[in-house]
Amino acid sequence: MYILPHSIDGFMNRRSFLQSSLALSSFSLLAPDGIALAKSKSKNTWQNGRSFWPICLDTATLDKKLGIEKKVELAAEAGFDCIEPWDHELADFEKKGGSLSELGKHITDLGLYVPSVIGLWNALDVSKEAFNKRIDEHRNRLRMVTEIGSQNVQVIPNFKKKKLFDSEVASWCYGQVLDMANNDYGIGAGVVFLNFFPGLSTIEEAKKVALGSKRKNAQIIPDIYHMYLGGSKISDFKNMAGDFITIFQFSDCPLGIEPHNRMDDAKRVLPGDGVLPLVDTLNNLREINYTGPVSLELYNPELRAREPRGFLEEALEKTVSVCAKAS
Repeated sequence: MYILPHSIDGFMNRRSFLQSSLALSSFSLLAPDGIALAKSKSKNTWQNGRSFWPICLDTATLDKKLGIEKKVELAAEAGFDCIEPWDHELADFEKKGGSLSELGKHITDLGLYVPSVIGLWNALDVSKEAFNKRIDEHRNRLRMVTEIGSQNVQVIPNFKKKKLFDSEVASWCYGQVLDMANNDYGIGAGVVFLNFFPGLSTIEEAKKVALGSKRKNAQIIPDIYHMYLGGSKISDFKNMAGDFITIFQFSDCPLGIEPHNRMDDAKRVLPGDGVLPLVDTLNNLREINYTGPVSLELYNPELRAREPRGFLEEALEKTVSVCAKAS
């Protein structure tokens, strides 16, 4: 049994969750029509009845040398429900002569689907002018995302100019992305937040950007690892509609790491191997009726170096075992 450090205990405190109240804008926080798969709200329909949520694999969890086709096949063989690829993997696949639409069909044939792609880089830019200069880049990524059959895309800030980040400008940019994604490509888009990005490091800051777009189908993408490191709380889900979340990114954090504002993804560990309040967090997601994927996201070089089949078998079982306790 772990004795949790004070900061993690505060992150998971149930009484704090019950006492917290967050005020959101009055307009509906609903996913775009046709984006979410139809799922039961009262039954565990995934992983042979063990999970309330589909279990997704972020493809960067595996060594990049494997290539997207191999990663898809390994994910299907291990028993994942869906995959979350990266844009550079799709671009590399095309450069080698591959067809993304055929890859999308292969993914479906293997019994998987693509809930989200990472991502629209620099889309939450520092000015309207900077955003408009990248329109062709954004549209090309949206094309790739659509061709593979993804339901959503992740909207990412400009890392190289993070000191110039402005939440109002980011909200404007996000609104433009949503309009393009929804109207021109038929997909959704969610705001990413990262513990090391000033102004976009917490759930509350991501909500501010998303709601500031004044689009009824705005969404955010929580990551439990960034939540802990950036100082977010479980209670931040209070009064949030489940459909306000595009996808929930999942991993664990080893004992001894305190919240901080540095990039530290390489220390992620498998669910249950660390000290984060995973089950409590999932219970709160179920309370707000979040039915989207729980996406295993590990950028740990030691885990990537393992034999992929055995690693994915263990990774899926540990993820499902945690989800089962909240299902």
